[in-house]
Amino acid sequence: MVSKAINYLDTVPPLLLLILALPTVRWQERNYIVYYLCGQFFFNGYANWLNELEKDNLFAYSLNFSWAYYSLSLYFARLYASRKWEWFILGLVALYQLNLIYTLQASSTVADFNSVSFGVVSLLITIACLFYYRQRLAEQPKENILTVSDFWYVNGIFTYYTSNFFIFLTYNSLVSRNYANIGIIWKIHNVVFLVMCVYFFIGMRCKPLPEK
Repeated sequence: MVSKAINYLDTVPPLLLLILALPTVRWQERNYIVYYLCGQFFFNGYANWLNELEKDNLFAYSLNFSWAYYSLSLYFARLYASRKWEWFILGLVALYQLNLIYTLQASSTVADFNSVSFGVVSLLITIACLFYYRQRLAEQPKENILTVSDFWYVNGIFTYYTSNFFIFLTYNSLVSRNYANIGIIWKIHNVVFLVMCVYFFIGMRCKPLPEK
């Protein structure tokens, strides 16, 4: 029962956060965290549904990762408020999307889970988080950082992508070696995903900074 519940930790928490966010979302503004959560709920939910049907769901996770990288890249581009950074970040996104199209042109198999791409993207997102921390430390504090929603959002993103970097990077290698406990690894992944959602929950209860 517990094991089954853990499988849905990447689907139910995003839905609860979206329900929480609905009353306060300003639809005329760009809320990339909400966009990110929408993708997590939709793609992870679809992947879990395929899993219940005992069908291959790796391509769903590939699409999820593509959407996640795109939405988070736009989020960090907004945080940095720099045209050069924006073009650089979006250029990396374009390269990743082209690589994804090339990877998914065949039928969905374990090869569709591109461990190297997932690992590289996780590293890039981790670096983006570190740049945010550096930026915040370099600025003259204007408010208590613990009351700023973006601080908690970045904490969640940093925790998730840093913790799962090696899972993503080594997944294909573990599968090819018929690693017996591969299911446990993904349960750990889902628990870390829940931790990210807890950070997002705290962030949603804080004040957002004006959009730059």
